Amino acid sequence: MKLLHAVFLSIPLVTAVVTNAHDAAACGGCFPPQDESTQVTGHRMIFSVSQTSTTLWDQIEYSGDPTSFAWILPIKGQVEVGLSSDAVFAVLSERTATSVAAPPLNCPPPPSCWGWGSGSGAGGSGGAGGDAAGGGVDIITQEVVGPYETVQLSSSDPGALKTWLTTNGYNIDADIGPIIDAYVGEGFDFLALKLVPGQGVSSMRPVRITALGASTTLPLRMVGAGTGAFAPMTLWVFAEGRYETKNFASFDIKPADIVWNWDLGTSNYTTLKDDAFKAANNANWLNQYAQPTSPWEIRGRLEQLVSFLPDQSGYGDPKDGYVTANDELQADLEKMFGGINESELWVTRLNTELARASLNKDLALGAATLQDPVSNFFQATKAIGTPPKCPEYPPCEPGSEIPGENGGSWWGNLGDGKGNGSSSASCAVSSGSETTAVLGLLGVALGLSVARRRRK
Repeated sequence: MKLLHAVFLSIPLVTAVVTNAHDAAACGGCFPPQDESTQVTGHRMIFSVSQTSTTLWDQIEYSGDPTSFAWILPIKGQVEVGLSSDAVFAVLSERTATSVAAPPLNCPPPPSCWGWGSGSGAGGSGGAGGDAAGGGVDIITQEVVGPYETVQLSSSDPGALKTWLTTNGYNIDADIGPIIDAYVGEGFDFLALKLVPGQGVSSMRPVRITALGASTTLPLRMVGAGTGAFAPMTLWVFAEGRYETKNFASFDIKPADIVWNWDLGTSNYTTLKDDAFKAANNANWLNQYAQPTSPWEIRGRLEQLVSFLPDQSGYGDPKDGYVTANDELQADLEKMFGGINESELWVTRLNTELARASLNKDLALGAATLQDPVSNFFQATKAIGTPPKCPEYPPCEPGSEIPGENGGSWWGNLGDGKGNGSSSASCAVSSGSETTAVLGLLGVALGLSVARRRRK
């Protein structure tokens, strides 16, 4: 069997136990002229932390015999298991994607003539617990959640636990056995999940796991299941304030180091990131994005998607005409924002390519020492290669000059006062434009339909 990481998706903390490692598929991107949007691959996770509860999201895409699928997560006490949607990852990925713009060309503006281009900018588009399982293993709870059979287990005997898992169809690799032993010794319980008999992999949906209380530790040691030499990961953290890694080194990409290559139409952002990972033996994390965020910026996108295109939202059931789609979305949003002071909400995005040797400890997160924003937009100030030539314009016809004008002020900033190739030319949805919002939703829906076709 094999685990494939979906477009927009896949969290390592809730890890499928597999025998082979595979590369992740790249997510879709928006590429306006002279603008580079990075593509993030690999495991993806969302972690929401409040004083009352902690929730993480995982989307698993799997190719192979559905009866062979197995997935195990260390937990502390009983957790609540629910279903989410691919769209959550799609919206977050698009909203926080890194964008690099080319240096401004500083070309002379076109002449200001009546009937031609004055001030009209141009832009790019850019269950019941406590049952005895026998053999030293207790079943905390057992239930069916959507297409999944789930069971939460507790045991003080790692041998008995692994025997129970193996007997019940959960394949335990030899290199994962010692990791399970360690978690048992530390007092962890386990959530195990597999597909309901008769369900195909096309029915798989993201999983949401909620535990009571605030927790800032992610069990990275389980990521070793099915991981190759490196484990690419992207982590979004929802919390009151900016978060950072506490037991792994982290770094930022410095704007002054960004160099644009006019010949290739790209920057050295990816090279800078890879070099920084290698310099730390792939044992560090990149701070990619951190900003104060209104819940509406995410909630609004998802609610519009459910309203306009419920069949493409990933919520609800086609058998009932998706009448429950909005209810499922609201349950998801409550876990994402519930318990967090909305006026203090930050979304933080971290990225890594951990070497397998670095998966020997769990990830500890905490409030960042400096609560400074981290921008995902870079305006290059350095460049190599041959820049494009500035356009040449004919002079105004006699008598058509606009008095007091010396050229369209929009030239070189795409009509909004921002540098050429800025994030204004991206495919971000603006809540103030209904047309733009609908186009954005259609883009998300297209991405989700691609993901579903991959899954089949």
